[in-house]
Amino acid sequence: MKLCRLFLIAGILPVFSNSAMAASNYPPPPNVRLTFYPQLNNEEQVWICPTDSNIIIADWRDFRLGYRQVGIGRSTDGGLTWNDSLISFDMQVSPGGSWQSDPTLTVDRLGNFYISVLDYDPFSITDHSFIAFYKSTDKGISWTGPVLHLPVVDATVFEDKQFTTIDRTGGLYDGHLYCSWTRFVGPIGQVSGPVRMMFVRSIDGAASFQDTILFGNQIVPPECGGGLNGGGQFSIPVVAANGDLHLFWMGFTIEAPESGCIGYEAIMHVLSTDGGQTFTFAESVAPISGWSMAMNGTNIYSNPAADADISGGPFDGNIYIAFTNYGPEDVFRSDIDFIRSTDNAVSWSGRLQINDDATAPVSDSYHPWLIVNEEGVVIVIFYDTRYDSPSHLLFDLMAAYSFDGGETFTSNHRISSVSSDAGNLKINSPSGWQAVYDDSGHMKPPVISPRAGLIGEYIGVTAFHDKINAVWTDSRDGNSEVYTANWYLPILEPRLIAPIDNSFANANPTFRWATSWKHNEDRYRLEISDNPSFAIITQTHLPDTNFFTPIIDIQEGTWYWRIKTLTTDGLDSSAYSATGVFQVDNTPPESPQLLSPEDGLVTFDPAPIFDWSEVTKSGTPVVYDLYFSTDATFPIGPLTTVISGLSISAYIPVDPLPVNNWTYWKVRARDLAGNASGSEVRSVKYITFICGDINNDLLGPNILDLNYLVNYIFRGGPLPPIIAASDLNGSGGNPNIVDLNIIVNRIFRGGSLPTCAA
Repeated sequence: MKLCRLFLIAGILPVFSNSAMAASNYPPPPNVRLTFYPQLNNEEQVWICPTDSNIIIADWRDFRLGYRQVGIGRSTDGGLTWNDSLISFDMQVSPGGSWQSDPTLTVDRLGNFYISVLDYDPFSITDHSFIAFYKSTDKGISWTGPVLHLPVVDATVFEDKQFTTIDRTGGLYDGHLYCSWTRFVGPIGQVSGPVRMMFVRSIDGAASFQDTILFGNQIVPPECGGGLNGGGQFSIPVVAANGDLHLFWMGFTIEAPESGCIGYEAIMHVLSTDGGQTFTFAESVAPISGWSMAMNGTNIYSNPAADADISGGPFDGNIYIAFTNYGPEDVFRSDIDFIRSTDNAVSWSGRLQINDDATAPVSDSYHPWLIVNEEGVVIVIFYDTRYDSPSHLLFDLMAAYSFDGGETFTSNHRISSVSSDAGNLKINSPSGWQAVYDDSGHMKPPVISPRAGLIGEYIGVTAFHDKINAVWTDSRDGNSEVYTANWYLPILEPRLIAPIDNSFANANPTFRWATSWKHNEDRYRLEISDNPSFAIITQTHLPDTNFFTPIIDIQEGTWYWRIKTLTTDGLDSSAYSATGVFQVDNTPPESPQLLSPEDGLVTFDPAPIFDWSEVTKSGTPVVYDLYFSTDATFPIGPLTTVISGLSISAYIPVDPLPVNNWTYWKVRARDLAGNASGSEVRSVKYITFICGDINNDLLGPNILDLNYLVNYIFRGGPLPPIIAASDLNGSGGNPNIVDLNIIVNRIFRGGSLPTCAA
């Protein structure tokens, strides 16, 4: 029997869905092509006008001229049709036209739209760039700008990946525009200074911007070298319901010295409680895999897509982050992971995997974007390669929704109606895009015009109540185009969570599934059958929660279950979920025999080996739950400690047993269905002295201890080294004549053992 000392390590653990998981069968919405140019289009953003939901504005990186520009799309019919244009040359920073890239978009409560772009002179692309802002006060009909984030200076810095948001809370800082980004010091490819995280704000609707602020420094523990650690990429500003400003980004953190000063990539966070005037030091939110590559050659990153619930509803104040990640459970395939905070980013949940495909071990999910609507529904879109089996190179746009504050996500909803070939999104010219100029120095389309380019690094989704619109890069037409879709929140068939397929359960398992409709407007039909066709339904239940434990026992055997969502008004319902299957096992394992310590043992060992007989059960593994308590009834609470799920039949306590007190212990064998055996109860006492061992030679009580005590009481000798060991009647004081009588009676008359106080 192999012994080991077990340690419990706290960390962020993944939560997975049922192994029979599959995307919803709900059909994709109509897909609309927004761009019609045989050049690269990507990196899209989109917003619905909050004062007129028929108006939708989108922007994207556009190469119709052969080099980087920014396209603007406008729809006046809710996204059914669009017109598009470029930011005109006379509205760009550089005379004769700039290169423009990395467009982002936001809108305030009054319906004013704001676009930010990276703007740089094509002749000095590696030297410096500027962040330029454009504003529309007429719902995208016209635009003013550019307004720069700082005055034009002769500095070799390159700004990159600026993202913006605006305070729409109606609070003290309502209307404040916030922008954060990464600054590279020195020419691109020859960075000579530190990579810095930068921030700027406007309090007058982008008419002007205040001084830039450096943020993102983390205090490194002195034991790990001290100083400050900063830098990163993809910073996302988020305004919480109370008006606090949160910045999240991909960064690097160094753990405390007790963890060995380990450094790792992480989503980082800072907080401003004064409208972006000051920020806290950076803290790590969650470990991430960072940069990686999908099987189809797409560059993917663990950049945070984040938003906050400012709805005033039951989940008001929650903050949500979705990100691409290779978790410890993944093998060279990326997932969309999700975390949430319910306490203003003080603490975070464990990772929840949003993509629900059964092919997750061999397919990729990446490039998420996230938004929270006015009812607090969390909406996430992302790319996914599940439909291209077995190669998993073609990708689609998927969506998932959370109606319960990010606790669960629905079955995934396919949004793109045709898969895209990532090969059409790669630059096929050996040297990439070729910059060509005319005699006046103006940019011309490249001589070599590749069919397409990289997919970009982000996409966009917006919502107004139940109405949703998404924009993404699509290559179904053989070229990189902007596609869009608009739809209303669907009622999807539920996503099964537990019991996991082919798992064991007891007679009364708890069934759990993802919430599939709005808070307090949903109910469900749970059906349980011993037949996969549900020809005969053994049990039917109508819970109004997304979990249920039947009180009627389910007999041993193979069982099937499915769920259907119903609205409380009875006007709508979903299709049935996928069918789950589980095994009911109602027979508990045999009780293990306790081997050591022997019952009633008094020991000087603070952590003795607890050993018991191994138990086997046909058809299922058995684990052990070890109970320690200072009360023989093992009450639930601080008096009882449970070490659950031990796979070996021995344990050495990590912490010492209580001193001079009886510790009661028992072991129950438990199978995968949760059936548990009984157990005998034993006791053990860890002591640091022997009662009556007055001279502390660990041999007493004997004549030497008697002499020591006589010498102390009658001749003024020294106090016993351990006072408690000489307090033979447990009175709590120094030894006296009563204690002397007890030890004499024990040694010469065979009296009872002393009873020192614990």
